[in-house]
Amino acid sequence: MDKANALLYYNSANSYYLGATILMKPQEHTSGTLLSMAQPAVTCAALALKLYLKCLLALEDNDSDDPMPLAGLFGRMKEETRKTLLARFDEFSNTALSSDELLKHLGALDTAFARWRYIHEQDAKSVNLEDLDEMILAAKSMITAANPDWC
Repeated sequence: MDKANALLYYNSANSYYLGATILMKPQEHTSGTLLSMAQPAVTCAALALKLYLKCLLALEDNDSDDPMPLAGLFGRMKEETRKTLLARFDEFSNTALSSDELLKHLGALDTAFARWRYIHEQDAKSVNLEDLDEMILAAKSMITAANPDWC
């Protein structure tokens, strides 16, 4: 188990997730108007999810620096890890998805980072923020269950 890399991924993911959580709350501009911080919030949340998944892979000694889509990271996980992550996602989302359905959700979330980072250059794209948050919570709960001293 590559705990050193896993802990680095976990701490980075926590930072981006905290940033996303803070940014999801409307922010007051100095002019008194409320600003929507959805664009940086979604970007940070998508990056956090990717880092949590990379942490799970590092805990399996399956770490790689290759840029890979979320569904690809999920596919590289051991079957037991995939099953547990799916079960945790089902708990947080109150659903009962198949592994293939979860892959579709991950595929939809995967482009969130790139699309929302440059949303000003294209038409607004939607992302299911509930899915994103529930997947983050599922991955994070797996990591903390295996490493309670990281909490």
